Amino acid sequence: MADAGFGGAEIEDVHHSVEQALDPEGHGWGTKPWIDAVTAALDQASHRGLKLDIAVGPSWPAAMPSITPDDTGAAVELVHGRAIVNGTEFNGTIPGPFQIAGDGVTQEDLYVVQAWRINNASSASAKQVVLDKNSLVDLTSQVSNTHISWLAPDDQQWILLSYRVRGTGQLPEAGPHTVPPAYVVDHFSDTGARVVTNYWTRNIIGSRMQALLRTTARSFFEDSLEMEATTFWTRQFPSEFKKRMGYSVLEILPVILRENEKQVFTFEDTDVARGALNDYWSVLGDLYTQQYVKTLEDWAHGYGMTLRVQPYGLQTDAMQAAAYLDISEGETLGFKNLDDWLSLAGAAHLAGKNIISDEAAGVANGAYSVTWKDVLRIVNPTVSAGVNQQVFHGFSYAAAPGAEWPGFAAFSPYGSSRSIGYGESWGPRQPQWEQAPALAGYYGRVQYMMRKGTAKVDVGFYRQKGYVASGFGASYFTSDGANAGFSHDIITRSLLDLPLAKVRNGHLAPEGPDYKLLSFEGDAFSSSVPVLEKDISESLLAFAKAGLPMLVVGDWSGAEAYGLTDFPDSDKIKSNVQQLLAQPNVVNVATRNDMASGVAQLGLKPSISYVPASAVLRHHHRIDGQMDHYFFVANSKTAGVDVDVVLPRTNKNAVPFLLDAWTGSISLAALYTEESDGRIKMHMSLQPGQSALVTLAPPLLPLPHAISTTAMGVHRSDTGLLLVARSNRSGTFETKLSNGRTVRSQFRDVPAAITLDKWHLSVKSYEPGSSPTETTYRRIELNLSQLRVWTNITQLQDVSGVGTYSAAFNMPSSSSSTGATLQLSPFVGSFSIRLNGHTLPPSDQLALEVDLGTDYLKTGENTIEIDAATTLLNRLRVSQSTVFGIATPQAYGLVGPVRIVPYKEATIL
Repeated sequence: MADAGFGGAEIEDVHHSVEQALDPEGHGWGTKPWIDAVTAALDQASHRGLKLDIAVGPSWPAAMPSITPDDTGAAVELVHGRAIVNGTEFNGTIPGPFQIAGDGVTQEDLYVVQAWRINNASSASAKQVVLDKNSLVDLTSQVSNTHISWLAPDDQQWILLSYRVRGTGQLPEAGPHTVPPAYVVDHFSDTGARVVTNYWTRNIIGSRMQALLRTTARSFFEDSLEMEATTFWTRQFPSEFKKRMGYSVLEILPVILRENEKQVFTFEDTDVARGALNDYWSVLGDLYTQQYVKTLEDWAHGYGMTLRVQPYGLQTDAMQAAAYLDISEGETLGFKNLDDWLSLAGAAHLAGKNIISDEAAGVANGAYSVTWKDVLRIVNPTVSAGVNQQVFHGFSYAAAPGAEWPGFAAFSPYGSSRSIGYGESWGPRQPQWEQAPALAGYYGRVQYMMRKGTAKVDVGFYRQKGYVASGFGASYFTSDGANAGFSHDIITRSLLDLPLAKVRNGHLAPEGPDYKLLSFEGDAFSSSVPVLEKDISESLLAFAKAGLPMLVVGDWSGAEAYGLTDFPDSDKIKSNVQQLLAQPNVVNVATRNDMASGVAQLGLKPSISYVPASAVLRHHHRIDGQMDHYFFVANSKTAGVDVDVVLPRTNKNAVPFLLDAWTGSISLAALYTEESDGRIKMHMSLQPGQSALVTLAPPLLPLPHAISTTAMGVHRSDTGLLLVARSNRSGTFETKLSNGRTVRSQFRDVPAAITLDKWHLSVKSYEPGSSPTETTYRRIELNLSQLRVWTNITQLQDVSGVGTYSAAFNMPSSSSSTGATLQLSPFVGSFSIRLNGHTLPPSDQLALEVDLGTDYLKTGENTIEIDAATTLLNRLRVSQSTVFGIATPQAYGLVGPVRIVPYKEATIL
């Protein structure tokens, strides 16, 4: 990993691909050999300058072998049983749980027994039974040794509900990992968190590891909240609920119950049921963040480490957790769109957290078929949403019992189905790994720049619920608004309590994301009901009175309370909303389709403009002192970008610098215009998925620049002082300069483009060796009169590896001081280039035209070599045919046309 240019790694105990237990007692998670291995990894990382993150438990969710499902600190659930009473006496055993207990669960504690009248408009067999809210009868005191005798008070239909609390018995994914088994801890209490911290402190962290954690480790990590329970619960929930909500959870128990993950009861007043359910999830989210996460984070800080967590997976306020965490993380595999990332971004930006992490480029059924180009197209768009840490999925251990060549991959073959599984499994087993340093360097530079300064965003889109990974967007601002250049974060109620959430000069959080507009609509997760909490309605009203422009969507004349606890304040909420809507800086539109006109009515424009509007281009903006940093991406796998961008600048004298994240070079832009409003306009041309970095900064010297040209392009000389025009065709071209001059440049005898049609192809084929971890290499030499994909070449049909394509071309004697570009056609795989034996700097893997420069070209014969690296899929279709044989072969290799396009240059100024 270090040799390939990566800055760190995450140690995870995952082995979904094994068909037999991996000696959990002797070598499983937390055993001495495991501790020795982790210590050795930390020690080696310290010598190589890498930082290691370590998962808090085996696989996920967090689980420890120090507890049983019955113990305090283990995950618990509320389970229920039901019996129908038809206006008669119930005399018998209270109903047992509808769902059997999990393995290892040996005790259940009776919590309460209740009776509720079924509403006349409902029936006991309805998918969601309607109950009369005011009909509750508490029967707990009448239970004797699980027996009860109760006479219904009227002749209507009643339902008897018994509730018990028991351990879930949930095990971490794809075990066994330990002996005794590790059971999932309670994620809604500090008690559950202390089970984790106590085990590490007492059983794992010795003196040597402790020293290494402080110097070499960076974060403890926990994956997403993939919790399993009938109804989520914690033993302290009743008291915590009463303390936080002001009423007893006993009053609403039926509406929080779940059967097969579905809500099964409601009240005749659906608003009351909705409010009660909102209160339930609010308390669970608070407990997760304020007790579980806080305890883990405080413990990690004691070792000089941070806590990184994927805080989503339930209907809790994941944005609240993300704001509290040192580092919050999402995943490209589980997130549905950029708005999912913008939910994490809103939390991080308002909390002043500088890192947003990504479990990057996991692909379902993609094992050994993911290319670096795929990675770029998947990951680059997330950077435009503020993501500035990529944790690539994944790099597997070398060997394991039963593993086949090319070695152990944690997620492939996957599970008992032996499916292809999840990609990717990176490392030296992959032909593309030979070109990994270029990609690692690229993302290292992108991440470095995208952590500088503070993110700046146009719009905060308020959402009542802090869900993450829902796929819900921000309406206009996700579509047409984004196409025009508007940027947005998604924010939620818990974020408005943060210190940065203040309005000054009509902007929200000016020391942070600096939103110039706040927009909200009804609760998108509850049929767009216009609901707010009382304190949020007060905050929003105060923001509006302080001058923050707001765009409100929908009919808010009947504004309601979000949670049942706020129902007594409904009139106050409605009054606050009416006052808010009366402010001159607030516009209320009827529907989402009217949002564009609402924005126009407010007179707001995006800070960054696209001319013309682009359905593909997306950006991220950061202000760093007197500098503005911009990241742009063509957010499409098929469509490119060819537009002008208009950029604000913090310093009125700032000029654009072009940052090449692939090579690390920085050059002063040669071609741009300064608009009348002080912004900078420059052209942006990107291939699908391709990115660009631009920084506006004060120059050391004020230099003239080109404002337009009819030539192929204008750039700066190596010294950065001179303007140089370039053309790939003969003729005379004009360049207009910022100093008012117009310069004519004449280009004579520009050589014609050369199509390379004769190639020698030398393939290093990756093939199984004598053991699962040994790779052998076989050379295949071919002369090609036409470029064809490998599946159309008999000798290469089932080959994976690195193909070196070499071709010769002549530059005429009249072409001294001439450069050239290499034009490629899209192909499957990654590439690197040598010209006349000289290795060229890393190339953007998504570029279809690469500048070969002028340094290594020569008059007469030249030789170009292109190393094209493949995935391993085509070889694995043969060597592991029972797993990979169902996959369609990938069409590796260069395809035509490939051309050398000479150009000439002329100094303008």
